[in-house]
Amino acid sequence: MTYVIFDLEWNQPFANDISFMKRTGLPVSGEIIQIGAIKLDDNLELTDTFSTFVKPQYLTRMHKHVEKLTHISANDLAMGVSFVQAYQNFEDWCGKEAVFLTWGSDDIVMLRENLKLFGLPGTIKHTWYDAQLIFAYLQHGNTQQVALSKAMEELNITQDELTAHDALNDSIFTGYVCKAIPLARGIAQYEQITKNTYSQAYFPEPISFFIYENFHDKRKVLHDNKVRRAHCPECQSLLTTNKIQRLSGDKFLSIGRCPHHGLFGVHWRIGKYMKRNRELSYYVTKTLTAAPEELQTLYEERAETNRKKEEAYLARMAAKQAEEDAKQEFFNNNDKIK
Repeated sequence: MTYVIFDLEWNQPFANDISFMKRTGLPVSGEIIQIGAIKLDDNLELTDTFSTFVKPQYLTRMHKHVEKLTHISANDLAMGVSFVQAYQNFEDWCGKEAVFLTWGSDDIVMLRENLKLFGLPGTIKHTWYDAQLIFAYLQHGNTQQVALSKAMEELNITQDELTAHDALNDSIFTGYVCKAIPLARGIAQYEQITKNTYSQAYFPEPISFFIYENFHDKRKVLHDNKVRRAHCPECQSLLTTNKIQRLSGDKFLSIGRCPHHGLFGVHWRIGKYMKRNRELSYYVTKTLTAAPEELQTLYEERAETNRKKEEAYLARMAAKQAEEDAKQEFFNNNDKIK
């Protein structure tokens, strides 16, 4: 078996500028500017490396934060190749039998977004595993996100004078971690590990995408009728949607039913951006996908989790109110005695 561990660096819009998504009509949050990867054999020994810069087509100005973090300059990118060429070179280098590993799921999400952005099939051909999830599960018994640098520190792995936030170097660091843990055991348990994972990487590909902006109160975004309503991407019939459930952070999910074409997943993500007058505003993206059994199960499980959280919260509030009432009654009785 050949393992390919890869890492991506990508440029971002300035000040959370949403014009990038509006121009492309896609839920794309960045443009890939570097692909780095390593090959490992069955014994997780390094056999080859790959690295290329990608010349951006949309986000041609480097974001200052990205440039500072990655040390990638506009001159570096000017020497790069197009994304289509870069990805073709990467695929040729990987070979057909490679198994992918990344640190976290963001790279897979970004890769799928950029494949669609440049008119390539969005489906990743290779089996993929999230090494970050495997590490967290094997080391800590959970799926909490762990920074790559923190994982290396826990395992007493040094950087060997390599700098972080370089796509090739981060792939090498991930390889060090994979070799230091029982990776095969983690892969064998991967279905269980990912059972309650809410990453977009595990969702079906987008069928349709919408973006709404100019919200001043984040709490009211999902109460807006045009945001909540969803239509069948096949016949435009209004979908009958279940109660919106929070997945994690500012990500939400509902299952919608079309009387003619069945079930669809309706996904919302709330973000913030700065207007030209420096006024902070909120936007929300709405994405429709297929709704396979796994997504329906995720929705049901999250609905049950949220229900229990709400019940626990209400119970705490009731207990707190009862305590306040008891204190007030005590003081009132004391006043009567006096």
